[in-house]
Amino acid sequence: MNKLSPFVKVSLEMADKERSKLTGIEKDLHGLSSIRLKCLLNNLCSKVNTEYLEVGVYKGSTAIAAMFDNPKTKVTGIEHFLYDDREASKWAPEGFIWDNMKSQLQANFDRYRSHPERVNAQNFKLFESDFAETDLNVKDKYTICFFDIAPVSAEIYDKFFEKILPTLAKECIVIFSQQSNTLQAQMLNDAFIRHDEKVEIEYKEYRVSNSMSDSKKYYSGIVVCGLKKKVVRNVTKKVSN
Repeated sequence: MNKLSPFVKVSLEMADKERSKLTGIEKDLHGLSSIRLKCLLNNLCSKVNTEYLEVGVYKGSTAIAAMFDNPKTKVTGIEHFLYDDREASKWAPEGFIWDNMKSQLQANFDRYRSHPERVNAQNFKLFESDFAETDLNVKDKYTICFFDIAPVSAEIYDKFFEKILPTLAKECIVIFSQQSNTLQAQMLNDAFIRHDEKVEIEYKEYRVSNSMSDSKKYYSGIVVCGLKKKVVRNVTKKVSN
């Protein structure tokens, strides 16, 4: 496995010290992500013309962090508004969504309505659906992806390789949350083994803690993966008469 690229290394080092272009407003936006994670996304998305995909937008604090003062960064988000870990019942009743989650997402973007030079809502596209049922344009080729799904399962990770991986650039950065839990981290590792014919891991860098909700560090723990997609060749077998 190769070493971290210099860009990712510097982005992480800065985020570990809570350094980025974010102001106190963005750092304090309500959500399920820490200041360090938001700083990391802001740093990684600072490259001009970054195409960023976020699976699990929640109330928008990380999407806004990725966009803030990165005017050429385009963000695509996927969120079904059906699951909220802070609600007693977690899942919305059948036939409903968590309207407060959706309205808070809009309110967070509305903060910047008069400051599009800092966060331009025109650069944000939202798919309101389950990611496993979302038809993304495979021509977009996202260079950075934050996969922030809860709860996770082996099936969820398999769906990442089926639905999300084809939309990513040949060489890309993918950040997975929920990595402070060793069982969930192993689920992800096992998924990479199951799908090793599709992608090569060039590097992995973890940021985990003893808590699954550490607001001061990286909340639920993350792994930053540098991936290189493999060419999958279709082999047609000859049929003998």
